Amino acid sequence: MKKTLVFAGVLCLLLAFGATALAYEAPKVDKPLVLGEEWPVWEEDVYSSFTADGAGWNLWVFWDDDNVYIQYDVYTDLPLGNKKTERYIYDADSLEWEIKILTNRQKWMIALTEAKGYEVVIRYPDREYYVAPNEFHQVLIVETDFGYRGQVILSQKHWALAEFDISAGAEVQMAVQVNDSKDGEERTRILGGFVDSGAYSPLVFTE
Repeated sequence: MKKTLVFAGVLCLLLAFGATALAYEAPKVDKPLVLGEEWPVWEEDVYSSFTADGAGWNLWVFWDDDNVYIQYDVYTDLPLGNKKTERYIYDADSLEWEIKILTNRQKWMIALTEAKGYEVVIRYPDREYYVAPNEFHQVLIVETDFGYRGQVILSQKHWALAEFDISAGAEVQMAVQVNDSKDGEERTRILGGFVDSGAYSPLVFTE
């Protein structure tokens, strides 16, 4: 895989000038990835954002003919927790992953909530809410010694993902941010903030 490391300093500089970040290449996997197993992540092929104090995230995207796979490692000294539910899960610990082509865009918000367990909210243009796992979404979020790790499997059979061409050589625009909370009640900080700022990077699907 081509080295496509996105440095936090480069991202901050690009955001300051309103430009997009470097392209990220999502490789096709030979067999389906399984929640809880080791995924083929490489530090040389990571999309990431970190603050000066070391808080931040690494994120990887993979795909096959059936699914899109996302792993995100969140580095934080704040405890994992989300006391919100449904469309409000963004206000505590959660991932926001957005893709678009031209004006067509979709955003997935993903969290482990106290109320209902794993929740997925899809926004743009319609707000839709799901409890995972289900036919289209599988989620696993576990605490680690650096914070927590999330693994997400999105089925290409779902209408929101099927709107996009996911095949070798296809390209979309991607924005990511992590909402970080100290108490599970409200956001303490936003790590990355690329979704809120509308700062996209090319996401290219490769063989």
